Amino acid sequence: MSKLARLASAFVMMLPLVMVSMAQPASAAYPDMRQYCGGGYYCLYGNRDWRECIAAFAGNDANYADNACYDGQVSFYLDNRTSSVFNNGFYGAPDDIQSFRHPNYVEMIWFVPQGTYYSFVDDWCGALPCNDQASSHRWV
Repeated sequence: MSKLARLASAFVMMLPLVMVSMAQPASAAYPDMRQYCGGGYYCLYGNRDWRECIAAFAGNDANYADNACYDGQVSFYLDNRTSSVFNNGFYGAPDDIQSFRHPNYVEMIWFVPQGTYYSFVDDWCGALPCNDQASSHRWV
């Protein structure tokens, strides 16, 4: 076998290893979006680990039914869509968040202190299930 043929054969055998090492995990398509939550905002995300759809609030919201979260150029209805949260509010009253299962602040399901983020709301809520259940929130 010629030197060129051996080199080509080695390259062909190494190519799959190179391709596998370059592969990105599935989560790389939807990066952690906490960096897009500005100071003074309570941010809700449509998937766990602060990925995909994001909505940001500087004040209370009694009903998410008419709100949207955004994933690049696409918007989705926010009601019953929250999987992870980040309270990036400023210190001082009010700076903590109460989130509720129903509109108009009915049935609190989780509390988020200032500066806190939950990668999956079911891990922090008071009455399971909480994932994709939030319909309102208020600052306290």
